[in-house]
Amino acid sequence: MKKSSIFLYVSCSFAILTSCKSRNVPVEEQMPVVSVKAGPVATGTIEKEVSFNGSTVYLRKSQVISPISGYVVSAGISFGQEVRKDMVLFELKTREGKALESLNHASGMTGTIKILANVDGFISDLYVTESGVYVAEGSVLCNIADHKNLLVRVNVPFEYVSLLGREKKCRIRLVDGSLIAGSVSRILPSVDGSNQTQTVLIEPATARLLPENLNLILYFVGERHEQALLVPKPSLQSNETQSEFWLMKIEGGKTAVRIPVRKGLERGDTIEVLTSDLHVNDLVIYDGAYGLPDSTQVRLVK
Repeated sequence: MKKSSIFLYVSCSFAILTSCKSRNVPVEEQMPVVSVKAGPVATGTIEKEVSFNGSTVYLRKSQVISPISGYVVSAGISFGQEVRKDMVLFELKTREGKALESLNHASGMTGTIKILANVDGFISDLYVTESGVYVAEGSVLCNIADHKNLLVRVNVPFEYVSLLGREKKCRIRLVDGSLIAGSVSRILPSVDGSNQTQTVLIEPATARLLPENLNLILYFVGERHEQALLVPKPSLQSNETQSEFWLMKIEGGKTAVRIPVRKGLERGDTIEVLTSDLHVNDLVIYDGAYGLPDSTQVRLVK
């Protein structure tokens, strides 16, 4: 009986010692190591753009007006045709000249007046397309648009007009996806009473012949930050209401530490963060940080 008690005592003591030893395993050996991808914090310039819709307009148009009442003998132009200054556009015959030609059965051009183009450009509107038509004095025969005077008209909300007065340069996106540069030409001194917008005229920097009434999108720099801390957008995490933001920074090459930040400007896949706990070249996790607890042991992978 005594030997059995001694054996039971030794067995219990051994079990207790073994269990205590297992509880004293170092924490770093118990915690799993998470594989993550990380990149360095960078510094640079980041901008926020504002966009407006606009359309092309030929600001300078010249009307070709009939100086007399008479019949159109010749209309030698077509819609969209390019014309040069002093090019013959129409030939008109007076009512009297037409009567004399009929009486004398003459084939000459007695009483004929030639109407010339007064500027270079192209025919943007054509109101007389065939001969034999009678037109009154002062009638508009066609309009010539100066293709060198193409502008983009933008109706800008009044609160943004000061921005366009300061940031003269812009980017213009055409409907085919191409981008061209532009600059503010003038801001008209009137506001639309119904929607409180002000008309701004933009000069596109392109030799490309753009049609009138083409819809465009114009981008202006609304805000610019220099020497900003920039991180990959996927590295920024937030709560459900997006009232709190944080990053997971790697310290000592193996520990992920939660760093609270404030969100700044955003551009594409790059985002600005505002904090005093990050510096250039600090490593932040951009893949594998979702739901990661603070002070998690991590392993960097490529």
